[in-house]
Amino acid sequence: MLGLTSGKIRDIPWVSLTLFCLTYGIFGWIAGSLFDDWQTWILAHQKWFLWDINEAIALRMSQWFGAGLVFILMVILTAPLRIVQILFGSWLRSDTRAFMSVFGWAFTAVLIICWFHHFAKLFVLVSAGMLCHLDLQLCGCRAWQVFIILTILGLGSYLLGVQSFNL
Repeated sequence: MLGLTSGKIRDIPWVSLTLFCLTYGIFGWIAGSLFDDWQTWILAHQKWFLWDINEAIALRMSQWFGAGLVFILMVILTAPLRIVQILFGSWLRSDTRAFMSVFGWAFTAVLIICWFHHFAKLFVLVSAGMLCHLDLQLCGCRAWQVFIILTILGLGSYLLGVQSFNL
C-alpha cells in the first residue's frame, strides 16, 4: 500500500506517531472511565430515541460515541483545503453574513472559555493529529494514506485505551 523500503521506514515520524497513539490511548482511557455516566444519561433520556434501550445497548452507544468522535476528528484533520474553501469561501461576501460569523465565533469563544477543561482535551487530540498529519505529509504520504494511517492508529489507540481501562 505505501511501498515502504528500509530507507522510507527510517523517514517515518516515529516520535509524532508515538505521541499520537499515546494521546488517543489516554483519551480512550478517559472515555472508558465515563462510559457508566454516559450509559446512565442515555438510559435516563431513552424517550428521545425511537426504540427501547436496555443497559447493553446504552453501553454500546456510549462506546461508539467515543469511536465516532475519533473518526470525525480524522475526517476533519485530513479534509482537503479545497473543501474548507467551498464551505467557507463565499460565506463572508456580505455584511450580514460577516456579522453572523462574528456573532457565531464570539459565542463559540464564550463556550470555549466556560468549558475550557473539555476544550483542552479536544485541543490536545486535534494538536496530536495535526502534528502527525504534517509529519506524514513531509514523509511523502498522500492525503488518503494519511487518512488511513491516522484513522487506524487513532481508533486502535482509542480502543486499546478503553480496553486497558476495563482490565
